Amino acid sequence: MTSYRFLDAMGNVVEEGDFEDHTAALAWARDGDHDEDVQRVEYLDPGPQRDWRWAGPLLD
Repeated sequence: MTSYRFLDAMGNVVEEGDFEDHTAALAWARDGDHDEDVQRVEYLDPGPQRDWRWAGPLLD
């Protein structure tokens, strides 16, 4: 499982969660019921620097 965070237009974290892959996280961001509008999805890179990376566009 990979950790993801979901950001609004201002870059504030709306929600966080663990997903099997980018496809599942992006689908949840598009189709989920959120209090805030999700504009960006990032995942925690498991590499040595452990930094957040862009997961991909929120397109159908």
